[in-house]
Amino acid sequence: MPYFPTIELTPQVSLLLARGALRLNPGQWVRGPKGHGRYLRTDPRTGTTYVSWLRPGDDWETASQRFSRACQKGFIGRYRGGYEAEKARREMARLIADADQSGGAARRDERQPTLF
Repeated sequence: MPYFPTIELTPQVSLLLARGALRLNPGQWVRGPKGHGRYLRTDPRTGTTYVSWLRPGDDWETASQRFSRACQKGFIGRYRGGYEAEKARREMARLIADADQSGGAARRDERQPTLF
C-alpha cells in the first residue's frame, strides 16, 4: 500500500470532500478536531464526513478492530459488494411485514360480527 500523508481536516478540505472535488481512500489517516483517525467515507447527500477516531488509551489492535467493524457496518471498501444483498434482504423483510400487517387486518375484519 502506498504511503499517504495524514490529511488535516480543515473546513476547506471538508467542503471539498462534501462537494466531491476531493476523494480520500478508506483507511487513510486524517487529523481533525477530535484528534487522529482513519477516514471511512463522505455522505454525498449531507456532506458529512465519517471517520473512525482513535480513543485515548487505544492500542493498535483495538483501533484496527473498531475500524474494521465500521467498514463492515457501512459496507465500505471490500465489504461494498455485500450491500446489494443486504438491500434486497431488507426490502423482502419489509414486504413480508407489510403483507402480514395487511393480511392480519383483513382476517380480523372477517371475524368481526356485523351488528346491522
